[in-house]
Amino acid sequence: MNNNTEIFELIECRLEKIIFDENSDYIVGLRIQEELYGIKLNSYDATMLTFVDSGCADSPHISTIHQIFLNFKSIAGYELNRVIIEAKYGDVFYCRLHWTGDKQDIYNVCSLGDALILNSLTECDMFIAQFVFTQLDKFDEEGFMSNFEE
Repeated sequence: MNNNTEIFELIECRLEKIIFDENSDYIVGLRIQEELYGIKLNSYDATMLTFVDSGCADSPHISTIHQIFLNFKSIAGYELNRVIIEAKYGDVFYCRLHWTGDKQDIYNVCSLGDALILNSLTECDMFIAQFVFTQLDKFDEEGFMSNFEE
């Protein structure tokens, strides 16, 4: 019997920084257990996340696709309960969205960028699996990852 269930433990986290770096596009800073950890994010997702995080999404003249998606889910009776960053393979992060509804809960898998954007729009809880957490790099004092490699 395998007793490695601790790698699936969920740790609360929150988005704290979005930093543009000329060498790697964008890096997001996640606060996990009182420390700041960095994850690279592509330009499109980071731009959308910055739009939401800066407050521009509060009253846009045109809704983003993420806002339209949340509106459809709401009409169908679902609310985003939590985001879970649950797996990392190579440079790809896999996230699970947990939706609560009147009749049943549903789950969707999505990219890290979409998960962070939806989390910022809804301010729902966000967690990271211990297995993924152990693969992250800490930020140094200047705000860039201390183990950053090209």
